[in-house]
Amino acid sequence: MRNNAREVSCYLSLDEAAHFREAAAANKVSLSRYLRQCLLDYERLIDNGSRAPNGLALVEMEQRLARSIEAQSRRVNSLYHELHVLFAMVDRLAFISLVHLPEIPAELRESALTAGTRLYSNWRHAVMELTETGTETDSMTAQPNDEGADRRHDQQENDDGIGSDSIDAVG
Repeated sequence: MRNNAREVSCYLSLDEAAHFREAAAANKVSLSRYLRQCLLDYERLIDNGSRAPNGLALVEMEQRLARSIEAQSRRVNSLYHELHVLFAMVDRLAFISLVHLPEIPAELRESALTAGTRLYSNWRHAVMELTETGTETDSMTAQPNDEGADRRHDQQENDDGIGSDSIDAVG
């Protein structure tokens, strides 16, 4: 024993002790020296040392990664669930819209298609602006800043009573 060395004890299960004995034998060092090197390597790893980590440090790192992956997996599953709810909501909205909207007479279909295409284009433009700028708005609580916006919206109705730029007024 070295003059400045101190003895330290720890308790291991039979499997852990056998594992460390095998690892020490594979490295052709004593069990004491192997465990000492594991501890020193672990300390260097924590201190961002340049030596390669040992198995002990790798096990802890793997456990941290596993916990991180599990947390991210829970987040992804939560987002998947929310997306599934949104798909169901859009599907229900489409169904309700189709059930409650009257069939368009043949003579008005062309103008309805033109108006619908314009509204759809305005809606897509507004969505693109929101997603490109990263701005999040709550459509249920969004209020117009000025009274002029309401007047402009009311004036933009066309002859069939549909607001031509109703989506554009929000954007």
